[in-house]
Amino acid sequence: MTIQKVIFDVGQVLVKFNPRNLFIKILKDEEKVDFFLKNICTWEWHIQQDLIYDTSKAAKPVIKKHPEYKEAIEAFYGRFLEMIDSVHQENVDLALKLKQKGYPIYLLSNFPGDQFEKYRLQNSFLDEFDDRIISGDVGLAKPDIKIYQLAIKKFNLNPEESLFIDDKIENTKGAEQVGIKTIQLQKPEDLDKEIRKFIDL
Repeated sequence: MTIQKVIFDVGQVLVKFNPRNLFIKILKDEEKVDFFLKNICTWEWHIQQDLIYDTSKAAKPVIKKHPEYKEAIEAFYGRFLEMIDSVHQENVDLALKLKQKGYPIYLLSNFPGDQFEKYRLQNSFLDEFDDRIISGDVGLAKPDIKIYQLAIKKFNLNPEESLFIDDKIENTKGAEQVGIKTIQLQKPEDLDKEIRKFIDL
C-alpha cells in the first residue's frame, strides 16, 4: 500500500532541542550542568511534564529539595524555549513540500502544552500542518499505545497508508504496534533519504 499521510515528531526531527544551551548560561560550568540534568531536573522529571498543559507549578517541589538551584530549576520551564537551538529547516521544507504534493501532514509530539503554545506563537510553520496532537494537551504521551490510537481517530488514518517519523525507537515501535509505518530518524539530515524509501519526491 502506498503512503497517503505523514506524521512528524517535533523535537530532533523538525527542531533542535538541547537543554544544555540554557543551563550553561546559568550554571557557567559543564560539570555543574551535567550534575543538574542528571540529578535535579532529570529527564524522567521532564517527561512527566509532557503529560500536562500548565508547567508553572512543576518547579516548586524540586526547589524544596534543592533550594540552592532555585534559579536554574525555575528556568527549566520559565526559559524553556532557550533550549530549542533552531529549526531543521531542510526538514520543515520537506514536510511542506509533501503538503504541496497533496500529502496531509500532521504533528505528534511529546511537549508540555503551554510550552508548545509559546513556541508555536513564535514559529508559524507549525500552523502549516493539517492537524496536531501535543501530549500536554491530551494527557497522553508516546510511546503509550493510546496516543497512536488517538492519532488514527483524529487524523482519520489508515495505519498501513500512514508514515510516522520520530527520533526515538520506543516511539516508532509504539506506532508500529497499531500498524503505522515508521522511520526512526537517527540523524535529522537523513530525513530526505529515508522518506524517499516510502514516497517518490
